[in-house]
Amino acid sequence: MKSLAGPMEAFRSALATTLEQVRAILAAGSSGKNGQSERFVAELGEFASDRIDIDRFSKLFTTDDALNSVKAQRIDRAYETMSGLIAQGDNLFVLNIEEGGNLHDSVAKTLEHLGTAFGAARVVELSRTERYQFENHAKLVSAFPFADWNTRERRLAPPLIVVVDGKDLNAGALAEFLDGAQKIVLVVRGASPPAPLARLITPNTFVVQTTDGSTLERFAEWKGAGIAAVVPESAARFVHDPTAGSDHMVVDFLPESGPSKPLGGISAAQQGEELRQLKALCDGAGSAVSADRDAAGAGPPAGGVEPVDKLAAWLLQQADLSDVG
Repeated sequence: MKSLAGPMEAFRSALATTLEQVRAILAAGSSGKNGQSERFVAELGEFASDRIDIDRFSKLFTTDDALNSVKAQRIDRAYETMSGLIAQGDNLFVLNIEEGGNLHDSVAKTLEHLGTAFGAARVVELSRTERYQFENHAKLVSAFPFADWNTRERRLAPPLIVVVDGKDLNAGALAEFLDGAQKIVLVVRGASPPAPLARLITPNTFVVQTTDGSTLERFAEWKGAGIAAVVPESAARFVHDPTAGSDHMVVDFLPESGPSKPLGGISAAQQGEELRQLKALCDGAGSAVSADRDAAGAGPPAGGVEPVDKLAAWLLQQADLSDVG
C-alpha cells in the first residue's frame, strides 16, 4: 500500500479539489437566484409590496450563475457521487476477491465504480454547457466502465490493489485494462503459477513479479500503465522496466521447470507456456539474472499523469467531451 501512496493521494487530492469546485458551483447557482430576488425586493420597496410576484419578476433578469432546479439536482447528484468516493478512504483502491472469484469481472466492476469520478465530472460539465441528455448521461454517476473512459481519463486512472487466490490468477485477462496510466497490483494468496504476468509484457507496460515489494516504488513512479504481482517464493521474480533501455528485462529468479499439475482452473500446460514465454523474452532481450539494480531515471512517456491541480482543472474545466453523445 505504501508504494502506491503517491498515485493514490494524487487521485484523491484531485477528486477533493474537484469536489470543492462543484460545491462552489452549487453555492454560486443558489445565491445567484436567491440574491437576485432579494435585490429586487430592496430596490422596488413599497411599490412591490402586494403588487408584484418577486420570484416571477426576477426570472426575467436571472443571471447565468443561477442554476435552475433540474440542473442543480443533476450537479448535486454528481457532488454526492464524488463525496461517496472520497468517504471510502484507502478502501477505494483495494479489491479483495473471494476464493473462486473471477479476476477480470471483479476488476472491471471496481473500475466501473472508480470511473464514476470521471462520470460525475462529465455530468457537471455537460449540465453547465447545456449538453446534458438524460438518456445518455444519467447513468454516468452510478456506473462508468473502463471501456467508456476516453484517452485523457485513462491517463488519470487511479491505482488498484487486488488481493486474489493464486488458483484464480488468470492475469492475462487483465490486458484490456493496461492502458493510459492504469496500475494494478496483485497480492497473491497461496500457491501461484510461476509466471502469471508473462503474457502481459509489452514495450510500454511496466511489469513486475516480486516476493517482497522491493521494486514497487519504481513501478509506482512509472507514468504509464503497469501491473505488478506479489508472489510466493516458488514463482519467478522479474522486472520489465520500459525506462531502462537495453536493460528493460531483469530476472532475479526463474524456476527450473514448470508445474506438473493444474492450479485451480489453470492447467499445467498453461502455466508452462507462461514460464516458457518469460524465458523466451529474457533470451531475446539478452537479460541476465540480477538480484540488484539501480532504478532508471528516464522521463515519463507522453500522456503521463499530470500534477494534482491540473487533474482537478481538467475534471471540470477542460473535459474532453468530444466523444460524448
